[in-house]
Amino acid sequence: MATIDLSGMATFIPVFGFLLVFSVTYALLSKTKLLEDHKFTNIIIAFSIAIIFLVSANAIEYVKVITPWFAAFIISLLFIALTVGLLKKDVDQFFPSWFAWVIILVLIVIFVASASYVFGDLIAKYLQGPKEFLLQPSIFGVVILLIVSVLAGWLLTKGPAAK
Repeated sequence: MATIDLSGMATFIPVFGFLLVFSVTYALLSKTKLLEDHKFTNIIIAFSIAIIFLVSANAIEYVKVITPWFAAFIISLLFIALTVGLLKKDVDQFFPSWFAWVIILVLIVIFVASASYVFGDLIAKYLQGPKEFLLQPSIFGVVILLIVSVLAGWLLTKGPAAK
């Protein structure tokens, strides 16, 4: 029996993630007309967000985790709607008005569960307590940088050189 090895496709996952994020962001910006009809601005913003997802390993992992769940849920809904459409003439009467809110709630649960799976260990180190939080090297560096910036700003505006 012949088999096909598709393991090489894993190399292209960041590219697929980039294209997915770019397409969805551009579609949302165009559909909502958030920036009116400025297509070039929508493309630049979608491209920027997609680049951020491309360079962040955690963001690509998030897209890799959430895409199969989202796709399976949408395909399942389409099959259910198709089945109902074949059995009943009017699909709107079959689904109650609150059904759309249930779908949105399930999608939110999928997004949050995927985010907690991907970013859980990253978030956990910031929830240990105030002392442990402030003594982490990255946070401690930011605090020192802020203190130095405030002191430099104060010396430049109020210090002896400002007179």
